[in-house]
Amino acid sequence: MTHLADFIGPMVIFTLASTVVVLALYGIGRWIQPRLRARGHGPTLDALAGWHARMSRLGALHSLHTLRGLHSLPLYGSRQQRETIDMLIVRVQRNTDLDR
Repeated sequence: MTHLADFIGPMVIFTLASTVVVLALYGIGRWIQPRLRARGHGPTLDALAGWHARMSRLGALHSLHTLRGLHSLPLYGSRQQRETIDMLIVRVQRNTDLDR
């Protein structure tokens, strides 16, 4: 039981510290974005947001293809799971094609 207590203390500190850092970075981003747009950097910010959206979709597509490959292994996945993953792949591809 002492090992669990030794583990929980640092994990709580790490969780709180990580949460504070994430919220601070979010706040800085929300604070600086209007100032950058006021200085004329709006098109650059929009281009960066578009790039991030495309990379996120490509990452999701890659992950779904990998998951589909894993579920194609014998004794690992069912036909229903593979069909569901195929349906998700089609939806993500359709959204990616609409954005072009």
